[in-house]
Amino acid sequence: MRDYFADDLLLIMPNTHSPGVRLSGEVVSTHRGPLALALTDQTQAHGKARPQDPAQADDILLDLTGVRYLANSGLETLVAFACHLQPPQCLVVRTTAELGLRDRITARGWDRIETLRLEDA
Repeated sequence: MRDYFADDLLLIMPNTHSPGVRLSGEVVSTHRGPLALALTDQTQAHGKARPQDPAQADDILLDLTGVRYLANSGLETLVAFACHLQPPQCLVVRTTAELGLRDRITARGWDRIETLRLEDA
């Protein structure tokens, strides 16, 4: 990732201990591009790096624990990204109950996507 992305609503930073990014703030429709770019950059960098934990070697972590609001367009972006991964790669979304992602994803049938996994914080 190009170090980080920041605007008045959102901060995107690379994770320090695992491939992926962490977000803080609010994700709205204008953040679709930066979010997709950050995830793509991490996937490409991940392919070149040596994993610290072989059991999680193919996981890309999206940490949403600092997010107060996630628009449907942001959710669609992360689902589209997950759909383009090839198993055993997986997008692991760490989230809080306040975002209601488990219900939102299940309601759309996205809970059956093999390359998308939710993790409660």
